[in-house]
Amino acid sequence: MTTAEHPPTARPALGRLRRARARFLAGHPPPADVPDEVAAAWRRARFHGVRPDTATPAAGRAPQSPEPELLAAARPVLERLTPVLDHERATLLLTDARLRVLWSAGHAPWDTLCRDFAEESVGPNSAALALRTGHRAEVHGPEHILDVWQEVSAVSVPLRTPGDARPVGTVTVASALGGGCAPHPQAALAEATAAAVEAELRAHLRPPERAVLDAYLAACARQERPVVAFAGHSRLVSEAAARLLSARDIEDLERAVHEVPRRDAPGTPLPGGAAVEIVRHLGETAGAVAVLEPAPGRAPAAPAGRPAGALAGALAGHSVPWRHATERAAELAAAHGPLLLVGERGTGKTALARELLGTTGPLVVDAAEGDLHETLPADPRGGLVLRHAERLAQSDVAAVVALLETRPRTPLLVTYTPGAPPRAVPPAAPRHPRRPLGHPARPP
Repeated sequence: MTTAEHPPTARPALGRLRRARARFLAGHPPPADVPDEVAAAWRRARFHGVRPDTATPAAGRAPQSPEPELLAAARPVLERLTPVLDHERATLLLTDARLRVLWSAGHAPWDTLCRDFAEESVGPNSAALALRTGHRAEVHGPEHILDVWQEVSAVSVPLRTPGDARPVGTVTVASALGGGCAPHPQAALAEATAAAVEAELRAHLRPPERAVLDAYLAACARQERPVVAFAGHSRLVSEAAARLLSARDIEDLERAVHEVPRRDAPGTPLPGGAAVEIVRHLGETAGAVAVLEPAPGRAPAAPAGRPAGALAGALAGHSVPWRHATERAAELAAAHGPLLLVGERGTGKTALARELLGTTGPLVVDAAEGDLHETLPADPRGGLVLRHAERLAQSDVAAVVALLETRPRTPLLVTYTPGAPPRAVPPAAPRHPRRPLGHPARPP
């Protein structure tokens, strides 16, 4: 189980991995020579209740109306590659950001196909790993949990929106398992397919959107300064701007940009040393691009997650599993999305949540104390730590959902204690529902 950014240094042979998997499924801990990321993926599958003998729900050609934008853009590329699949004896799949299979073709046996590749339903797979890491990922044979994937090797590449790092899906190539674990023989095919699909996504932009994207890319290319573009409800944030600005800073900048008179010339100065260029298409305002000039002595905004080294120094505990847990938590917190921390009572979930949010003074609320909907602030600027999610009442769930709808970039960390008595069952979160190799229609 690898990503392109972190190639393996030493991997056990397939036979040893098969024996290690069998021991793990029999209730024994994985042997020491099993890579940490593989052992962790097996443990997550056990936590989610994934059974190795699960029959994958084969994907069919269910009609989709209207056709998803990603599939509409990708279909010409995928269909041109179908003859290549015959020669390579491979299967090509396209998934969306929720890991649902939108399209597939090739030679995978019917019983290995599935409708989506959510890890909670089918265990470790390359599509879920690529989406989580943001890099090309490979999973081979016994690294999977499902029995039907023991002779399957797959490589996946994440797809991103034009000009942004936001993942919108994955391209996966699967084939019969070879004599080793890596590299996958069709890795280059997966990379080239993903690049072609991303080019089609850009070509499918409406002319006003393309005008804003072109202005944003031009600003990023001609100077090494932070750049943020606004077009309707969309934002494009360069890496330099993401390091410099907090979510609140970006919201303030957007409000300031909207207040710039539309008759002003490009380069209108903004407070804080920024300049804004209004982008027009056919005489109509399509959006705006703001180029920032960092103020002297201004430090970059702290990211949502703190470095693992800083966490290790601030929290008790020095064991290898604990260090791995804090490192993983820091990686996930840096993704600027809500984060759920699960652990037994007294394991330090709240302390970890506070440290992940840094020194911004997060608000800590406890669902066990009741009436959360009456005390939840409209704008928790320093972030929000919600304790005892298992005790959320329905009205509390509605209050949290309303907060995220009005302040979608609010850092939110939630703690959950398994086995604690619940007050009410909250509705399933709409983010990243999870489930295997798909067919014409959809695989951390």
